[in-house]
Amino acid sequence: MFTRQRPGFPTVPAPGRDPALQNPPAPQYLYVESRAGKEALTLKILDSVPWIRVCEITDHRRLDAETVPFRGYDPGIKSQVLVLAHNPGPFVRPFRPLLDPGKNPDFFISHANGCPFDCHYCFLQGYFPHGAPVVFVNQDVIFEELERHLEAQTKLGPATYHAGELSDALALEPWSGFARRAIGIFRKNPLARLELRTKCAGIEDLLPDDPPPNVVCSWTLTPRDAWQRFEQDTPDPVQRLRTARACQEKGYSVGMRLDPALLYPGWEEGYRELIASIFECLLPRSIESIVLGGFRFLPGLAVRIRERFPECSLLLAEFVPCPDGKHRYFRPLRVELYRKIIREIRKHDGQIPVQICMESEQVIQDVGEGLIKGTAPSSF
Repeated sequence: MFTRQRPGFPTVPAPGRDPALQNPPAPQYLYVESRAGKEALTLKILDSVPWIRVCEITDHRRLDAETVPFRGYDPGIKSQVLVLAHNPGPFVRPFRPLLDPGKNPDFFISHANGCPFDCHYCFLQGYFPHGAPVVFVNQDVIFEELERHLEAQTKLGPATYHAGELSDALALEPWSGFARRAIGIFRKNPLARLELRTKCAGIEDLLPDDPPPNVVCSWTLTPRDAWQRFEQDTPDPVQRLRTARACQEKGYSVGMRLDPALLYPGWEEGYRELIASIFECLLPRSIESIVLGGFRFLPGLAVRIRERFPECSLLLAEFVPCPDGKHRYFRPLRVELYRKIIREIRKHDGQIPVQICMESEQVIQDVGEGLIKGTAPSSF
């Protein structure tokens, strides 16, 4: 049983974090699964933060059944808790079945669950039973599986691996060290592409120098007024762009992910300013792509948003149910949203690939050929 506690000891940021950038602070509690207690990564984390209060749990998926200070979607759980656990299932998983036999497949790496940020629109609220971010500490198993998967996939052809689908890819990097280790593996597998998607700022020093060309760091962005309304305690979008520029200067290709793209009062001016900021801050030649994806949700997420953020205006727009079970903006509205954002992009650059994710071919055609270079996968 973990009993180490020092109540009242001040919490300090994890190494490499600047609290002024509003990245997640160091947690005040570690919830450690019994079977994860002797993993090398667990012991390393425990040694690095001897003041943090530690609670032993039996199953990271069942915090509702544990005697712990925070559980479920308690407001404090994202900011004050980090869970160290074993992943009981596969670590490398495919996206939905590949329908286009001519397209390269996409996979995601399940190295962590949940996110310490608390954006109102986040689909993870409807995907996991609690809000605590989880780091899977059986990392040797993760990377053994990843290397086997890469070896097998290389014989079949190129593929993309995403590390920011079930968690922000870099928000937990000071604790997990996942990205640094993964970049080393992809350096040896040039046919495979790794995308690290994040909302973090000031994390460029956590990433290795001299990156391989098949690693892309991408940032999810919303206009500043939407950030203020809907993205709780996340770094300012301009701070994210400055970090993206610092990564470009280290040699990384970067991606811009306007996903979800949001309809709200003033959205046209908001996206105009955001696009201008992107091209003011970044080197266009090192922007790998810009991906757009309209806000979408399953019914369960709508219930969770209304429960947790009753004043939130996200669900007041006109939505329609779609064949995949998700609700999306009424089609003419989201076609207009995509067209206007793409026009702003093309005012600044005519060559950067602009992609639309999680949309039907009909919507892509309605937006207009010639404005878009292909399609892209994204969050569920």
